[in-house]
Amino acid sequence: MSGSAFFEIKRLAALVFEDSDAANLIVEDFARELARGGRRIAGMIQIAEATQSCDCRDTLLHDVETGQTLSILQDLGRHSLSCRVDAGALAHAAQRISAAIERSPELLFINRFGKLEIEGMGLYAEIGAAVAAEVPTLVCVAARYAEHWRQFAMGLDEELPCSAEALRRWWRCVAESDAGAIPAAG
Repeated sequence: MSGSAFFEIKRLAALVFEDSDAANLIVEDFARELARGGRRIAGMIQIAEATQSCDCRDTLLHDVETGQTLSILQDLGRHSLSCRVDAGALAHAAQRISAAIERSPELLFINRFGKLEIEGMGLYAEIGAAVAAEVPTLVCVAARYAEHWRQFAMGLDEELPCSAEALRRWWRCVAESDAGAIPAAG
């Protein structure tokens, strides 16, 4: 490539965070911006609420297409040390994400890559399916799981710091490469 800078637009992005609540707010605001701008978005974003009787925080997934909210944790009581993830609820979320991939949204949100995905469970397959379908996808990854994410993504991703500016910059590149136009958010 003589005289021109070439870089690959990566359609998979990992928003790497230390503070889960901050990441949730950044992604939630971004999803709202895109929806207001008429973008076809899909998937699940994570929000947290203190609603469990055990004084734990519940983890809720918000479907950005339908507005529906789904709890993915079980209340196992105050002293339980067991995994609180509700396998049935997570399977339902995975089904929604799989259906969204088939509709080829402009951007797909997948709430997290975490312990279950490291073990090949959770939304592991759906992340892979989105990449295979070439659907632009944003996944939130806790910094403590970043190395596992890197092994999973094998360099096919753009790793983003946890900031709205970084997210918008990545999205602008993806949207411009897809449509040749400036995206609504950014």
